[in-house]
Amino acid sequence: MRVYIETYGCTANEADSAGIRDAVLASGGAIASSPEEADVIVVNTCAVTGHTANSMLRAVSRFPGKRVLVAGCLAVAEPGRLKGYEFVDGPGSLPVVRALGLRPEAGLSIAMTGRTATIKIAEGCNGQCSYCIVRLVRGRIRSTPAPDIVEAARRAIAEGASELFLTSQDSGAYGLDTGVRLPTLIRSIASLPGNFKVRIGMMNPFSIADILPDMVDVLNHPKVYRFAHIPVQSGSDRILKLMQRPYTEQEYSAIISRLRAGVPGITFSTDYIVGFPTETEADFRLTLEDLRTNRPLKVNITRFSPRPGTPAAAMPDVLERTKKERSRMLTALHHEVTSHDLKEAVGSRRSVLVSEKGKPGTVIARDPSYNMVVIEEDLPLGTVANVEISAAKTTYLIGRRI
Repeated sequence: MRVYIETYGCTANEADSAGIRDAVLASGGAIASSPEEADVIVVNTCAVTGHTANSMLRAVSRFPGKRVLVAGCLAVAEPGRLKGYEFVDGPGSLPVVRALGLRPEAGLSIAMTGRTATIKIAEGCNGQCSYCIVRLVRGRIRSTPAPDIVEAARRAIAEGASELFLTSQDSGAYGLDTGVRLPTLIRSIASLPGNFKVRIGMMNPFSIADILPDMVDVLNHPKVYRFAHIPVQSGSDRILKLMQRPYTEQEYSAIISRLRAGVPGITFSTDYIVGFPTETEADFRLTLEDLRTNRPLKVNITRFSPRPGTPAAAMPDVLERTKKERSRMLTALHHEVTSHDLKEAVGSRRSVLVSEKGKPGTVIARDPSYNMVVIEEDLPLGTVANVEISAAKTTYLIGRRI
């Protein structure tokens, strides 16, 4: 059997596709390099927004005459939109493996891109967000046993990984069902021999509030990036309540302040949803203020779209033109903030890890705080280099080797 796999959406989907790949290879099959060569095409879909779901429908329609198996969130969340297509009835790699008549490969699969290994540490989350369709698809938190994750990390390092990206729907919720929480897992991975860095995936603020001292400790470990992706979604407490996000903006900012005080040089990523039902101009201004206050390095901005089966889908929507305007304003402010903060790095010196190829003749590296540093040399992946920051762009730095 020759299988072509097309993956969309989050890094958890990338890890699921790795599980499908491993099962195909373990069963004597092959991974096709193009759809034309394949006996079956697996499209691993995303359904996080309405726009994304529509894009997925276009993606699965591109292979006439081929057996197409639709997997991922769209297949579970909106099967009624897939009439005429073969699709699986559950999240993760296992339903796909079964549909292909294969046996799952033993051990935790690793999605390797260059020298970066993505390892899925859990399925699902314990959030109740009123807008989220993914929680309906993925279910409650189900943590992978820590020894399995550590063994996968060991294999990845042996295969040449210099970055380990731990991913799930909510990494901060890891271990809520087993008692072995995220800091314990990270310490076990960081104790492995080898030259590598760990990047922790998205953590909801309500999932890490009770483990902040331990998170400060592990984020100071030399093998862990001083970087945290903690989504706030809105700066308005009224909107946060409607979103069923169990914290206030002040509580969120206190978490950011605690981590910033305890982890020198830490950088943050966050997510905002603009145009959530009933969001007023005053609510949006509070979101702008949150960005000015907490100054995240990276921002993911999503215009609200109602998803079937979620409580927010029944709420009064905001005009689309209003959403677009607020999205543009928030993006402009983000670029203003990051441009200012990155310019302060010019002239500094730091050690960086080359993580991926850039444009011809360049590579992309990461400093200890996960800032992107472009080096105008063609260096091997995994190289550790000392650089001086010579320039700053809107969202990245330029470094010169010293």
